[in-house]
Amino acid sequence: MHTGDANYIKNLNRKILIENIIREKSLSRSDLARRTGLNKATVSSQISRLLQEGIIKETIAGDMLTPGRKPILIEMNEQAGYSLGIDIDHKVARAVFIDFKGKPFYKKNIEVTEEDATALVNEVMAIVNPLINSFNQTFSPVGLTGVCLGIHGILDNQGHIVFTPKEKWSNINIKEVIESELKVPVYLDNNANLSAYGEQVYFESIPDMFCITLYSGIGLGIINNYNIYRGYKGFAGEVGHMVINPNGAQCSCGNRGCWELYASEKALANKVNNQIQLLKDRTIDSLLTDPSFKDDLEEYATYLGIGLNNIINIFNPQRIVINGILLNNNPVFIQHIKERLISKMSSYEEIRFSHLGEYACALGGAAYVIKKYFNINTLDYIVYDYFTEDSCEESFKMYSIG
Repeated sequence: MHTGDANYIKNLNRKILIENIIREKSLSRSDLARRTGLNKATVSSQISRLLQEGIIKETIAGDMLTPGRKPILIEMNEQAGYSLGIDIDHKVARAVFIDFKGKPFYKKNIEVTEEDATALVNEVMAIVNPLINSFNQTFSPVGLTGVCLGIHGILDNQGHIVFTPKEKWSNINIKEVIESELKVPVYLDNNANLSAYGEQVYFESIPDMFCITLYSGIGLGIINNYNIYRGYKGFAGEVGHMVINPNGAQCSCGNRGCWELYASEKALANKVNNQIQLLKDRTIDSLLTDPSFKDDLEEYATYLGIGLNNIINIFNPQRIVINGILLNNNPVFIQHIKERLISKMSSYEEIRFSHLGEYACALGGAAYVIKKYFNINTLDYIVYDYFTEDSCEESFKMYSIG
């Protein structure tokens, strides 16, 4: 065997072990050998190296008061390193830090005033940098592993910003600016892609999943074979600009009658005089019988159903997660929309609301950094059960120190 072949196999075995340690949370060396099919000598050698690097740690299973030899378990060392995901939204940036066990330990919403891309990034980094410097004193030996920014717009496969509808950024590259300042890898991706990835990592260990974000526009994140699907040039998922009314309103993209002009929550807010929070605080039954909202909600649900029907018929996704202020924590309204999917061609396993809510993008970005740092194929934090299925916000109150 050539040296290159031996190194390739060692690195492959390392990735397999790290994937299993993360997914199972805690397991013994013999469990690792049994689950991975690697021989015990290989497992022992790899684990010794990971222990030396400080990436994993050993714990003793069971109660110390119980007699008998306790098995030594292997788990990730959550204090070894961390990552940062930032959702760059219009007028606000949401930053979430997670450790090597995927636990979100700090979040911060940052109001942004700058419109220029470089100035906005500098504004955000001025808030984030002191946090990074502080956390680097706590997390050792690795510290910050990288940063991922979620952008509400079109990016190419190299992470360059092609166009953002709200800020009107075009052909902008801010990756090198942040990398030169932080000296860590920086990734940029579409916010819907990262939202989909966050839902998969924390809730859905399935290879095929879609996430539709409805906030100011409409985006589609596609998980295919456990990976983010970006298409030929990286533009996949721009379903907000799918035309559903050819004689409809003019869109900033150049088309008329784009889906997001009728089915985004911004469109609904404009119809109900920006009373989205009021809608969220009331039951769907009361809203649908209230003359002030009934017609607008029915029309909104109809347009949302039209777009969903198109997506389902084109892609036949296994599971669809819908992320929006009105729909999150509102299974009744989800059911109201599903009742409009009456085509015999509509085939899917489940449509549900997002459990991560407005933090899905930042969490997905932070998780993506961890995946890239360990160079693993899949990342699965489901067994850690950090978030309740009812409220990500309540879970953050439990876990976050920020």
